[in-house]
Amino acid sequence: MTVNKLYFAQHGLAVDKAENPDRPLSASGIKQTEWVATHLNKQHVTISQIVHSGKLRASQTAAIFAEQLNASTTSAVDYLSPNSDISIITALLDTSDTLYVGHLPHLNKLTSTLLTGDENKGIIHFQNSGVLCLERALQNYQVKWYFVPTQLALA
Repeated sequence: MTVNKLYFAQHGLAVDKAENPDRPLSASGIKQTEWVATHLNKQHVTISQIVHSGKLRASQTAAIFAEQLNASTTSAVDYLSPNSDISIITALLDTSDTLYVGHLPHLNKLTSTLLTGDENKGIIHFQNSGVLCLERALQNYQVKWYFVPTQLALA
């Protein structure tokens, strides 16, 4: 049986819109994303490509993961924005060790749909820089693991 994995991450913590309307990652957001990426690298997580929304905070988050995890490609797409229609991405998901870096509420709706078929279930509570791994066997997705920066603070 073939097992396919999908990875999802909420962008790192960004500065407030009042401080900078482009909302780049804050110093804390950079640090937390680096921690998580380094941890995933130590756990031998394989990410072949990273897809992000194109927004600055998602692009910066993707770049940090790409560097730490040696992803071969990073690309921006329109359908990962905060309020994008999830039906677009569900039709285009690439399960070849791809990490999708996006935003709320889109990630919540997308992962709830993949896990339950209902975008309103709210199964995963995403945190900035957190990474979720879903595994698919046949037609069903299951949570394999979910790793957030606060777990490193406890270690």
